[in-house]
Amino acid sequence: GRLNDDGSPDTSFNPGADNTVNAVVVQSDGKILVGGAFTMLGGGGTTPRSRIGRLNEDGSLDVDFNPGANGPVYAVALQPDGKILVGGDFTTLGGGGTGSTARYRIGRLNADGSLDLTFNPGANNTVRAVVVQPDGQILVAGDFTTLGGGGTGTTPRNHLGRLNADGTLDTSFNAGADDTVM
Repeated sequence: GRLNDDGSPDTSFNPGADNTVNAVVVQSDGKILVGGAFTMLGGGGTTPRSRIGRLNEDGSLDVDFNPGANGPVYAVALQPDGKILVGGDFTTLGGGGTGSTARYRIGRLNADGSLDLTFNPGANNTVRAVVVQPDGQILVAGDFTTLGGGGTGTTPRNHLGRLNADGTLDTSFNAGADDTVM
């Protein structure tokens, strides 16, 4: 939903989803990225969209954006170049439907929703938060204990890690935590 400036519901905005929405990010052009556990989005929740989709500013579905993921999306973040970082509990992402390319719990989409094939850090368990720092580095948090290097992650990182803008692991950052970071 959306609220008016006075806090009242904007009754003209009703995109709908058939399950939980976990992440919402507004792009500079006013379009709205959403991630969650839904499989239907838009028009009151009537169009297939597997866990990630984009709405136009008025709440209608952006029919040209359909990357797809095979598991819940918990985090969505924008990089300055318009690329879209996605974190969650998926093992495939991009290509529509439930995703067609292996991406273990973190991936990056181009602005048009196509999968960025150059970005594949990987994590061995759920990614719950993704934040882009002003310097372009990417903080990643969640349930994982390995991160980076592709696949399910190759380097020990307990629940918190940092990636360089290109998706490689920042080996100088190893803060760690003893339990899930959200």
